[in-house]
Amino acid sequence: MGEPEPVRRRFGPDVTIGDLKTFMTPYVERLGYKFNTDEAFVTETLEAEIGILDETGDIYCPCRLRTGDPKQDAAIVCPCIAVNVEQFAAMRKCWCGLFIRTDIEDGSSLHGVVEAPEGPVDVRVAAESDMRDGEVRHLKLGKRDIALARVGGRFFALSNVCRHAFAPLADGYLDGYALMCPWHGWRYDVRDGTTDHPNADVKTYAVAVRGGEVFVTLG
Repeated sequence: MGEPEPVRRRFGPDVTIGDLKTFMTPYVERLGYKFNTDEAFVTETLEAEIGILDETGDIYCPCRLRTGDPKQDAAIVCPCIAVNVEQFAAMRKCWCGLFIRTDIEDGSSLHGVVEAPEGPVDVRVAAESDMRDGEVRHLKLGKRDIALARVGGRFFALSNVCRHAFAPLADGYLDGYALMCPWHGWRYDVRDGTTDHPNADVKTYAVAVRGGEVFVTLG
């Protein structure tokens, strides 16, 4: 038998809690999250993650079991906000509570796994200043593919998949309120998802802007 493959360590052997904070902060802020305000809990959790890093080579979520399959376990590498976006938005935090939504002032009670409430949830998807008029962006929110468009200072969200040949609408072109499919030019009205082609309308999602942040309603 050959030698086992070396662990492809994500960070150097002398990584510190401060290093992880510096690495994670700008990323989670773009997703609408911040470190828990309970600093002792944050320190304890990051210490656990460094222990997991030493063992496995990556910073897996400390409150979930790994399968040993790197592709499957990639979904629980911290921060795992992007792959659990709808559930975490409803919970107001990530699984263990290391990260809380930026609109939460005190996260000291948001430790451990909690039951996500049922019903619609607003998911922060962008800063208002991130997008110019006439711009379209692809959003992957859980299993949903969504195209987010800005037209006339307003934001609109609709299914990203053209009903003709399943092209990604976010790669298309805006002509006023019409989003043109990049493959064959089918036009979808970003306001209501309608098109001139029969039985081919796409789903739309409610969008709100609060405090300079853009939210899409899911569920």
